[in-house]
Formats: sequence, structure tokens, C-alpha cells
Amino acid sequence: MNKHILLVMRWLKDKDSVSQEELEKNRREAYAATDANLVGAWAAAYAAASAYHVGNDANYWVNRYFEETGEDKNKYLKELEK
Repeated sequence: MNKHILLVMRWLKDKDSVSQEELEKNRREAYAATDANLVGAWAAAYAAASAYHVGNDANYWVNRYFEETGEDKNKYLKELEK
């Protein structure tokens, strides 16, 4: 489970659930992960950056992450409900 995507999804669900500091940290860590050339890393990084920068396109990049990785989005949604 990608912690960067999960945090963005939590933020998309409730903008008050994640602070700007958390979004910034998430953005930095997600971009750092792209150096490893992991599948979906760029989509996760862009989602994190979009959430940090006023949410522009965050939904798009979250969905793109799931398209690229083939991960089950429903698992993430269930995790958010915990």
C-alpha cells in the first residue's frame, strides 16, 4: 500500500484531516521515492504535489496511480474507513 497515495486520498475525503505540514512532507517523500523508479512513483508524487498545491488535479493523479500500478483502489478506500 502506497502511503503517499493513502494520505492524499484521506485529504481528498476530508481536507481538514491532513495539515499543510503533512502534505508538504508527503510531497517531499513522494518525489524522493521517484529516484527508485518504482512503478507508479511519479503518479504518487504528482498526487502528493497536487494535494499540497491547492488540490489541483489530485483526483486525476490518484486515479492514474491505480491505473499504472494495477493496485486495488477499494483496499485503500477500506483502509480510509478504519
